[in-house]
Amino acid sequence: VFTIAFLIGGLPRFVVAAFTDTFTPLAVIMAAEGLAFGVLNPIMATVTYETVPEDLRSRVLSATTASVQLVTPLGGLAAGFLVDSVGLSSTLLAAGGVYLLATLCPVIFPAWRRMDSTGSPHDRAEDPLPQGSGAK
Repeated sequence: VFTIAFLIGGLPRFVVAAFTDTFTPLAVIMAAEGLAFGVLNPIMATVTYETVPEDLRSRVLSATTASVQLVTPLGGLAAGFLVDSVGLSSTLLAAGGVYLLATLCPVIFPAWRRMDSTGSPHDRAEDPLPQGSGAK
């Protein structure tokens, strides 16, 4: 569910924005994206609360929020530089490609499959990967 939601919400919006100059296709894809991304926050919050020890939770969540807000302006700066250098469509396709690579991490790296495991972080690290994970 996690990976599929990211696949629906990630690359398609960049591709549609790169190849259309009308509102309707972009509005449709962004509505689908909104539905797909609606399942992500509960999953990420659950995994965070399950894996971060209670005594460190406020520090970890604060550091995560601060780091995301710290680098957000850099993304806008990089996007502006790329648009100026290679054009809007190329920038959108490049951003979509990077997004796709990041989205495929749960498919490529077996450690992501431990999100479905239960128990403490220590128990998760010691458990073998779930069946069907592709690991040998």
